Amino acid sequence: MPQGPRKLLQALEARENDLRERIAEHRDALDVAVHAHEPAGDGADKAFGRAYAEVEQDLIVRSLRELAEIAAVRERLDHGTHGKCVDCAEPILPARLEVNPSALRCAACQAQHEKLSGGI
Repeated sequence: MPQGPRKLLQALEARENDLRERIAEHRDALDVAVHAHEPAGDGADKAFGRAYAEVEQDLIVRSLRELAEIAAVRERLDHGTHGKCVDCAEPILPARLEVNPSALRCAACQAQHEKLSGGI
């Protein structure tokens, strides 16, 4: 395997490990938040606990989404399609991929995609 993909795979593996650790930490924090003020605690304590639990849940979802993106990058690497724009099939600039290895589109197609989809 050429140095570029090997280095990318190592970076992806490191990020996956980091995300898995974060998910475990957020799940632990979520468990604490859910059970911290039961059955005692006033309304403010319970509201804080619910808000904190929502934040932890959102962080878990975000991390799981990133893990799915990493899996998709691995699949594109396996199929030899990583680094090709899904819209125009032109190469995605290496600088763009370095910043965002999961990029599906070149900058021009991404801008058009965001314009048509109303944002993100």
